[in-house]
Order: sequence, then C-alpha cells, then structure tokens
Amino acid sequence: MDLKRLEYFCAIVEKGQISKAAEALHISQPPLSMRLKELEEELDVQLIYREGKAWQVTPEGEALYQRAQFILSYVAGLEKDIRESRNKVSGLVRIGVCPPCLSLASTPIPALNREFPDLRFRVWVMDNQSLERHMQERNLDFALVQLPVQNANYAMLPLARQEFVAVYGQGVPPPEARSIGVEELREAPLMLSRRRDGGGGYDLIMRAFQDKGVRPNVVLDSQDTRLLHKLLRQGMSAVAILPEREVAAGTLESFPMRRLDVPGLDLAPVLIWLEHAYLSRTARRVIQCLHKVNADPGEQPDFEI
Repeated sequence: MDLKRLEYFCAIVEKGQISKAAEALHISQPPLSMRLKELEEELDVQLIYREGKAWQVTPEGEALYQRAQFILSYVAGLEKDIRESRNKVSGLVRIGVCPPCLSLASTPIPALNREFPDLRFRVWVMDNQSLERHMQERNLDFALVQLPVQNANYAMLPLARQEFVAVYGQGVPPPEARSIGVEELREAPLMLSRRRDGGGGYDLIMRAFQDKGVRPNVVLDSQDTRLLHKLLRQGMSAVAILPEREVAAGTLESFPMRRLDVPGLDLAPVLIWLEHAYLSRTARRVIQCLHKVNADPGEQPDFEI
C-alpha cells in the first residue's frame, strides 16, 4: 500500500472536500481524485460515499483513516525516534494548554528546562475546542485540557481535581465564613469562565445554583480565565469564580477569597494525546513530569517512557 495515497486520503477526510485537500497538498484536484479511486480499487471497498454534492466517509473509510493516522505518524517520527534512542531528551515538544490549567503546565517547565537544557517548548494557550482541533490535525504533541472532551481517540492521564474559589473584587464585601455555598453568592455580580463547546466548570456552577433554587447574577463570562484575572486587578466590582490553584499561582493573592463548599463542584484536568499516533520519547518524558507534579499522590502513569 502506497504511503502517499494514505496521506492524500487522510487530507481529504480532514479537510472535508477534495478541493480543500488539493489546495492544502498543493496539487490539482484530478490527480487527488485519481489517487482516491486507486486506493478504493486496491482495497476493493468504498471509502467515501459520493452522490452529487453529498459527501460522507463510509465506516470502512473511518477505520482506514484511524489506522492511516497511526502509520503516517509513526513513519514521520521514525527518524526522530532513532535520534532520541541515545537517551537524550532534546528537541521541540509542542504543548497545548487551556487557560484554567495554565499553572499546571507552567509549574514544571522551569525544572525541565534546568534538567534538559536542549529541550525546547512551544506552548499554545487556547480553549478546549481549539486545542482538540489542533490535536486532531497533529499540530500538538499533547494537551492539558478539562473534561469533557469531544473526541474519543485520545490516550488520557487524569490529574488532581481542582476546587473552585470565589475571588471578591473591589467594592464587593466578602462574607466572614472562609467556606461558602452558592446561597452566599445570590446577590453578587459574578464573572465566570465559559467554554465555547459547553461543559466544564460553567455548567457545573450553573447546575449548583439551580439545585439550590438560586438565580445567579452573571455579569460576564469568558472562555479565557486570564481576562477575569485582569478585570479584577483593574477594579471590576464583581466576584470571579476560578479554580483555586490558578488563583494561588497568579496575581490575585491580595484579593479576599472564599472556598466554594459545594459537593461535585470541581474541575477535572487531564493530559491527552492521540492514542494511535506517534509520540516521541521527549514528549513522553515531559508528560511524565507534568503528571508527577500535578497528579494525586501515589498515582503513576501507565505507559513506558
């Protein structure tokens, strides 16, 4: 089976159209259509259903796509893997991080830099949905995201769950108690983190209010928790609900803070990478370090480094 045909087929599936795939591959459409036809004839199976403008990957095409991803990724990483076989952790590792998990990624990086001076980091900070898209396009080696995720083709390592805290901005007096429920936030103007694709902390918080029959006064929500930090520092008269570790690692230590004592109200951060794709030894080493620093005590990664 020709690897070039597999590469072309994967591009067609990922771009959703032969014309877009041809543009991405810098070839014309007729040769690309011919390679697809040759692949279908070689396998004696229809990979893509086409009728007029209707276009859909068949179950056989989906199965081939998953396996082709692994094959192409493995071949592309073979040379790099051989270089790394000398037990030297070096080169570039590409990491994706969602904003609420920034401190989980930033804490171990200085130590890794000292231990492995030839290691380089490229860190993309963006929302879960964008990170998953770049994972599927293999622009990232791995990502640190929050559950739930949209795709099922990941290997995954859970990290320690994070509780929420309420951070009180200028002009909003905090209650005397150090731990509060949602009832104490009934009248407070709130700022919340909200994922574009739904799920995550926003839905958990809104459900907690609903369970208590409280209608929250949400004055602002954003997919980027860094904006909430900045608004508080600029004098926003509101209460931001944020992961506790992000507050402790940031610049909000001087603001009044109260722990939210609500059962089930916490974040579930995880490390994810494509299950059937090549993962370099260097990337595995970084994953191991991130997991060791951020996992629950005693939990060990279940893959070889």
